[in-house]
Amino acid sequence: MKSLPETLKRLSLVFAAVLAVGTPSANATNADDDRELRTRDRQTYEVLVGDFYTGRSPYFKSADAPIEVAQAAPAPAAKAPAAPCSVINSGLVQMTETMPAEATLGEPFTYELKPIAVGCAANVVVTDTIPDGTTLVATEPQASVNGNQLVWNLGNLDSGESKVLKITVKPTKEGTLVSCATIKADPRVCAQTVVGRPVLAIAKTGPELAQLDSDVLYNIVVKNVGTALAKSVVITDKVPAGLGGPKEVPLPIGDLAPGASKTVPITLKATQRGKFCNVAVASSANTPSVTGEACTTVVKPGLKLAKTGPDTEYVNKKAGYKITASNTGDIPLDNVIITDTAPSQTSIVSAPGGQITGNNISWNLGTLQPGDKKTVDVVLTTRQPGKWCNVATVVSKQGLKESAQACTLWKGVSAVLLEVVDDPDPIQVGEETTYTIRITNQGNSDLININTVAQFQKEVTPETSSEGTVTAKTVKFPTIPTLGPKQSHTYTIKAKADQIGDHRLKVILTEDQLLSPVNEEESTRVY
Repeated sequence: MKSLPETLKRLSLVFAAVLAVGTPSANATNADDDRELRTRDRQTYEVLVGDFYTGRSPYFKSADAPIEVAQAAPAPAAKAPAAPCSVINSGLVQMTETMPAEATLGEPFTYELKPIAVGCAANVVVTDTIPDGTTLVATEPQASVNGNQLVWNLGNLDSGESKVLKITVKPTKEGTLVSCATIKADPRVCAQTVVGRPVLAIAKTGPELAQLDSDVLYNIVVKNVGTALAKSVVITDKVPAGLGGPKEVPLPIGDLAPGASKTVPITLKATQRGKFCNVAVASSANTPSVTGEACTTVVKPGLKLAKTGPDTEYVNKKAGYKITASNTGDIPLDNVIITDTAPSQTSIVSAPGGQITGNNISWNLGTLQPGDKKTVDVVLTTRQPGKWCNVATVVSKQGLKESAQACTLWKGVSAVLLEVVDDPDPIQVGEETTYTIRITNQGNSDLININTVAQFQKEVTPETSSEGTVTAKTVKFPTIPTLGPKQSHTYTIKAKADQIGDHRLKVILTEDQLLSPVNEEESTRVY
């Protein structure tokens, strides 16, 4: 145990040392350096005092050793403080804070906080301290400001989700600026289910026009435009009276997933003229019903064709025909075309407005409004007798088609040559002579039903004939049904002279086409 005088002596030496080390260094040029030196001096003081009581001070030796006063060590040069914590890793959330390496006094700069959820977090709150020596300029997103505290309530963050928080400040003094932030979060566990709603939509399409007695095709499209399964979907087609069939047609569809659709065709029959709207209703076990309709006007289109011409005409002459197309229906008929085909035995003389190709002629009439009619003309001729029929057709863009024909009996000109010759001539009473009767068709038409009679006078009496029947002074020949052009037929009669005189044999010929009989006489001198 040291004596009191010795203790006081040692204490005075300690205070002297403290005063020596506590003097500010000439190198401490600013407040920070001064603070650092004062901290160092306080530590030195604590060491000296502590050592004083423990006897470990370098300024004190044992009683036997001489006392040496240590010289104060020179103050070290000022250095920057260590970097603050820049990463938080709490297991549930992480967060980094970054600042630019340097900033300029008076010029704003931005630093960032980036919280990242490692797991599912709830009630995430980030708090940041505005650095001393700065003023706040802006935050993004907007933070709540409480003094120098900035607070962001981020709510829930899913695992892996991150946010970027930006703070812009303006330095107001030189030195090192430090900002420290904290983050709090609660663990979060979640379960989820999707709540959907089925919604049906329906569309029905069909033709605007349909012909009476034709089939009418409609398409019904039902679709689930909702977010849940539509169960047991059924389409009911309500058929109007004018489209025939039952009043209602059920069409089961089944279940429809969200976004799924189904198209159902239905064919009806146009049974009445007029406008009819076909309504379809779609319903399901878990949705309201929806309706769609398509309206169709049922019309009766009508297209008629008539053709007129002469019933008879002579060959080598001209026969004119008229062809008339009529719209007898309810709707306009488009692209109406008439085509006339002349018989091969005839030739076309003229067809005003028509396009002639060989023995065919066509006329494009354009559009025929209901009730309209148009007429075209064609002129034919022929060299061949006979009954030739001229057929014409008309069609429209709507698919209507009609035909008509006109037949003409083309007659040839009949020309009969009747010749009667006696041999011998003259003859004596009691002698015989032979009369030859030749009938020749010199025309270009058949001779029909030729009937010939030979009449004798008192001077000569017929005895026999090759084909005729002799009755007293008359010889009647059988009917020739047909004698073609350039053909001929010959009869002979044997007769006997009865008395002197100038005998006249009269031959009379009739034929169906001749307006009057043909008479021929042959003179025979009897002496």
